Amino acid sequence: MQGIINTFRYARSSKAIVSAVFVLAVMLTGVGFYQFNQTAADAASPCNAQTNNIVPSGIQNYGDVTRNYNANTCGDLQAIYNHYWIKPNLAAGDQVINGTSNNKGEVIANGRVVATNAASVGRQAIAHSSPISINGERYYQTSHVGGQAFANPNASLATLVVLDKDGNFKNAIIKACGNPVYAKPVPPPVPPKPPVPDIKVCELATKKIITIKEDQFNPQLHSKNLEDCKEVVPVYACTGLSVTKQGDNQYQFQTTYSATNATFKSVSYMVTGPSGSTTVAGSPNTATYTASAPGKYSVQATVTFTANGKEVTATSEACKQSFEIPTPPPEKLVVCELATKKVITINKDQFDSSKYSTNLKDCEEKCPIPGKEHLPKNSPDCVQPTPAPVELPKTGTGDLLGAGVGLAAMSLSAYYYAASRRLF
Repeated sequence: MQGIINTFRYARSSKAIVSAVFVLAVMLTGVGFYQFNQTAADAASPCNAQTNNIVPSGIQNYGDVTRNYNANTCGDLQAIYNHYWIKPNLAAGDQVINGTSNNKGEVIANGRVVATNAASVGRQAIAHSSPISINGERYYQTSHVGGQAFANPNASLATLVVLDKDGNFKNAIIKACGNPVYAKPVPPPVPPKPPVPDIKVCELATKKIITIKEDQFNPQLHSKNLEDCKEVVPVYACTGLSVTKQGDNQYQFQTTYSATNATFKSVSYMVTGPSGSTTVAGSPNTATYTASAPGKYSVQATVTFTANGKEVTATSEACKQSFEIPTPPPEKLVVCELATKKVITINKDQFDSSKYSTNLKDCEEKCPIPGKEHLPKNSPDCVQPTPAPVELPKTGTGDLLGAGVGLAAMSLSAYYYAASRRLF
């Protein structure tokens, strides 16, 4: 041991020996920190099988990828990169991230695992590698899973990672050696949905301004224009009513109206007469009414409108009218007034059978001749016979005087008889 120490002391006195020891120490240190299948590079032939690097100088950014791809470094880079879907130019939206690959088979970028089951390809057959043919050439693919790919189980290598616009893994390249990485993509986590903001809208049915969630907006129910909820003042009125006689007891009603920001719906008529009140519906703004009895009638029109989603009504003095059905004249009867035996005319409702007779013959004067009382006086059968003239005897003056006295006596008797008959 002392001899070794002395030798080392000796060596320190020689600059050449010290330099050689330094170089050897650096090499040994490099081997100690060698993490991923590294062997000494052949400086004279950087692409030969003595190095595991796919790109001898490695890559640091995507510009290096593009440059080496276009130069087809080592004559086989394009075939190798195409095999692992690596292109010289990025697709629209692609993201290039400085990530890492570890000894658990994970590819990490942006602080999350973007792929698992990782494996990388190299030029040398090393422990745990498997041969793979690319474009007729043999290469070796080594899994990163299980802590066997890197010399240091806890180590990780700087890796250039490409994600698409949605954050999905596309490909990766180990920076130190340019070796492409094959891995199973891990979908990016679904970002939490941002809270749905509240919005103020006009509720069209009620014309009220309300607050809803933005995803509840329905253009058939809501309007984002709050002016749509500005109150619209409806103006409506019943402006006139006409009553037209159409028959003896039949009348037609017709209503006029006005409406702004309101819609006409219907009209009804309240008719009040001797028998009470009744409602007649319009069709649409006219109606026909038949009165049941004579008398005075009044009618009032009420118009219904729709305004601001509600039903409203209107009437006015202009929509009130009256009419009268006159009482018909009383029915007349021609009768015989029994007390006076005269034919007269009375109202039908005045008839009294004890005072009047509808048989006008009851007022005819009866025949005064006994036995013919049943005949009217003007009957041809009610004529008294005229007595035949008495021929006077041809005598002297005394006889003539006697005859005259006799004739006078007969005439006086006839007179008294007739007078007595009139009294009865």
